[in-house]
Amino acid sequence: MARTRRTPKQPTVKEVAALAGVSLATVSHVINKTRYVSEETIAKVENAIKILDYKANPIARNLSSGESRLIGYVVSNIECYFYLDMATGIEKTINEEGYQLLLMDSKDSKQREMLNIETLIRRGVDGIIIAPTTTEYGFLNELLPDGFPVVFLDRQPLHYTADYVLLNNTQASFEATSYLIRKGYTRIAYITYHYGENEIDDTTGERITGFKEAHRDAGIPLDNGLIQTVPGASYTRRGLMEGEAYSSMKRMLDKQVQAVICGNGFAAAGVVNCLNETGIHIPQDMALITYDDDLWMSMTRPKLSSIIQPAEAMGSRAAERILKRLRGGGTPFESFRLEAHIVYRGSC
Repeated sequence: MARTRRTPKQPTVKEVAALAGVSLATVSHVINKTRYVSEETIAKVENAIKILDYKANPIARNLSSGESRLIGYVVSNIECYFYLDMATGIEKTINEEGYQLLLMDSKDSKQREMLNIETLIRRGVDGIIIAPTTTEYGFLNELLPDGFPVVFLDRQPLHYTADYVLLNNTQASFEATSYLIRKGYTRIAYITYHYGENEIDDTTGERITGFKEAHRDAGIPLDNGLIQTVPGASYTRRGLMEGEAYSSMKRMLDKQVQAVICGNGFAAAGVVNCLNETGIHIPQDMALITYDDDLWMSMTRPKLSSIIQPAEAMGSRAAERILKRLRGGGTPFESFRLEAHIVYRGSC
């Protein structure tokens, strides 16, 4: 007859309190950091926890404290290195304050994103950081309770008021375009995917603004036909290599284009594939600079010049902001803009 394996009895908070010689309430305050406790008492409780190998029950703690110590991170597409680097910055910052990260991938689906947010709310997270799929977030006004901590990353939300952390997009595009102009290029194309539902999102708009301002600053006439924005993106391999960005670049070849700026790494995949397949050599025939610095960009020949977003720092800033919201204080909502770092490699 098979012997039933018994699960070892787990120590309880009552046993921790008895060993430390303190009340149950005091143990709870030490674990949850909900009230001042003297250093001597904290040491006694922590020593008892160590001796007994006590593990706090997170569900029970949530019910008693009203906190989960969990922060949700809803990302538009986890296949993008940019969002993974952001997650690193978020996690490092919240871990220092005793919080854990729950990551949800929306796969660039608005419906999936809404479901992810609802799931995190039901899970009882203390706050949510969102890297949006689009721009429309009015639905959060009905879904979230007043004062619930939310911070947006990378794109500014419409119809919902919250803190957000963005790149200084206009300046980054201005600097990259000005560099190409100083190198003697006057016919520069701008190709990008955008993520607005009916029109381009603010991030894309700001990047195009910087592109235009660089032309005006240099006194070079701007051909608006060289600006190509296409909605959304297909993230299958074929979609990236032969999709809308590929087609946009092919159209540019008949317009005496000398250089191209890609508004994101996904657009760059299609653009580079188009140039390779049509026998256009980089940089001899076509100079190129792209936003993002995905791993493959440093593996091409030549390596691609990149507008590098400080993704980890942006994630860390968003985490700092949501932690401040959790501490209370009712500070006004703010926007934060970090600066890009442009690395000029062999493509221009």
